[in-house]
This record gives sequence, C-alpha cells and structure tokens, in this order.
Amino acid sequence: MPEHEPATAVRGSALDARILSVTLDLLRTRGPRAVSIEAVAATAGIAKTTIYRRYEGRDDLLRAAIESSSAEVSIPSDLPTYETFRWILRDAGSMADNMVGRGAAASIILGEHPDSDEMVRAMIKARAASLTTFLHARVATGDLRADLDIGLTATILLGALLGQIVRGDALDDAWADSVLVLLWPGIRA
Repeated sequence: MPEHEPATAVRGSALDARILSVTLDLLRTRGPRAVSIEAVAATAGIAKTTIYRRYEGRDDLLRAAIESSSAEVSIPSDLPTYETFRWILRDAGSMADNMVGRGAAASIILGEHPDSDEMVRAMIKARAASLTTFLHARVATGDLRADLDIGLTATILLGALLGQIVRGDALDDAWADSVLVLLWPGIRA
C-alpha cells in the first residue's frame, strides 16, 4: 500500500468532518433554511463540487449531518430515579444546544421545512425512545406511579425543553432542577 493513501484518507476524513460540522452549525444557529450547498461551501471555504462529490444534494447532506450527530443515548442505570431525571434533562439540554439548536427547533415549531424538520424530529424521537424505556422500567420497579401516563410525561419533558429554547434561556442544572421541582411530586410513586 503506498504511503500517500493514509494521508489522503485523513485529509478526506477531516474534510468530511468539516462539511458535516459546518452543516450542523448552520442548522443549529439559523435553521434548515440556511443550509444549502452554497452556504456550506462558502462557510467551510471549499468548492461546491467538493460537497457534490460526497452528497447528491442538500437533503442528502442534511441527512448525513443529522445522522452524524445522532448518537444513541445510554441513560445511566446506576443512579436513583430523581438523579436520572436530572441527567436526562441535562442531556436533552446538551442535545438541544449541540445537535438540534435553536434554529432547527424554531423551524420545527413553525413548520417551515417539512422534509428537514422531519429528519430532526426522527432524531429526537429516536432519543425519546430511551426515555420511554426508562420510564417503563422505573414504573415496573415501583419508583414511579403505576398509573403514570408515560407518553404524557415524555411530552411534558420535551415541552419544557422546547419552551426553554424558545425563551432563549439556559439549559443548565438550575433549569433541570426547576423542571423537576414541578414534575417530581406528580410522577413519583
């Protein structure tokens, strides 16, 4: 194997990462409307043809960027239920800031771009599946109310997150604690 191939692969890998990073940054900060091949190329300082060699078009690029940031969440199993809720809220806040962003959240709320909004929704739904699994498990152990409406609880948590995003306030520990102060008495066993 020639020596130049690994360096080329590294440069290609770094370029792929840069393209996806710029795409996600545009999505997070300015929403799906701001994501175009031209905008990504200009922001990344590369030629449009470089992007077109890798992606068929805007939707393909956007899908790849969203998938690149959609790591499956693994909720800790060794924390007490209340502390796990704090962890979930902090993780959701981090996801909103680092993956979805205020621009994409606003687009979903306004329904501006149905195709790309659905991609972001799918990412959120995949992460929410871990939350509902956690809720079912904690109901089964008796930590949460036996009659808990799991879908409604997940919706309330998502609503709190979206509300905080819309308000433009921090998604930090103080926010997570304030949500739990309100929610915990209604869901604990």
